[in-house]
Amino acid sequence: MKYQTTAGFDLALAKLPREHRRLFVDTVRGHLIPALAAGAHRGEAPWPRRLRVHKIGETYSLTWSFVGPDGRALFTIGPDADGEPLLTWLAIGYHGIYQ
Repeated sequence: MKYQTTAGFDLALAKLPREHRRLFVDTVRGHLIPALAAGAHRGEAPWPRRLRVHKIGETYSLTWSFVGPDGRALFTIGPDADGEPLLTWLAIGYHGIYQ
């Protein structure tokens, strides 16, 4: 699945400590991408429990770390110009991103 990021996401990601960025990337690669490939966003497979994915309107929330940073990220999935699914990363940080 293709993805894009918002400027706010890029800025917030750059501010995270290197270890937290690594935790996020490892979670995306190890758990989110396989879930998307299996169709979790279409209801064809369950989301991995460890991600604690919740849908808030059209926005998805996932937990990329429970211990230490309490890491969260927000994203949407919609069609790109060709009608293919496009994941857009909106925000990343800690529990405060919900405010």
